[in-house]
Amino acid sequence: MIETGSYELLSFEEARQKLRFDREISLGLFDLSSFRIAYCSGDFVYVGDIELYQWMWCDKIAGLVVDGDMTIEGDLMDNSFDGAAAFVLARGNLRARTVTLGGAEVVVRGDLRAEGPVFNSSTAGRCEIGGSLHASHLVTDDHATVVAGRAPARSFALGYVDPTMSEKLRPAKSYLDLLTPEAAEEFDAQFRGAGPEIVMRIVAAIRAGRSVLRV
Repeated sequence: MIETGSYELLSFEEARQKLRFDREISLGLFDLSSFRIAYCSGDFVYVGDIELYQWMWCDKIAGLVVDGDMTIEGDLMDNSFDGAAAFVLARGNLRARTVTLGGAEVVVRGDLRAEGPVFNSSTAGRCEIGGSLHASHLVTDDHATVVAGRAPARSFALGYVDPTMSEKLRPAKSYLDLLTPEAAEEFDAQFRGAGPEIVMRIVAAIRAGRSVLRV
C-alpha cells in the first residue's frame, strides 16, 4: 500500500482543474472520475519502489504530479506492459535507480537520472524528457520515448522510433544483440530470443541489479 505524507490526494476532477495535467498527459478512453491524483507542490522523495500499475488498479491513483524534483530511492516500475498504468508528471528533475516502463505515461520536464538502465517496452507507453537522460543504457521497444537533450551513448531501439530520436537511438534486430554473451546464452536457450517472455526476464534482471546489457 501507498503511504501518504509528502503528497496530498485529490479527486480526479479537482486535480485536473487545479493542476491542468491534461495539457501534457493524454488520458486515453478510461473513465477516471472515480480515481484520485497524488500531488506534491514541492520536491518529492519516495523511499522504495514505485510500481505504476499497482498505483492505478490497487490504490486507485491515476497519476502523480510533482511540481519540484522527484527522487525515488528505488526503481520506477510499470508492470502493465501494453495495458494502462498511473502516469507521472515531474515538472522538475527525476532520479531513480532504474526505470522500466510499459504502458504508462511518464513526462519529465527536466533531466532524468538513473543509476542503471532505462528500459521501455510497450506500444501503448510514452516517456518524454524535456532535458537530458543520464543512465547506463536506454532501450526502447516499440515505445514512444523522446529525449530533448542528450541521451546515453548506449541507446538502442527495436521497432518504432520517434522521428526526433532517429539520430540518438541505434537500431537493434534482436534483444540478443543487446545482452552480454552470458545473458544472451541464458535467455536464448529458454526463449529463443523473442516474445514477451524474454522481455519480462530482461526487465526482472534489470530490477534485480544484474548487469545483463552489453557495456
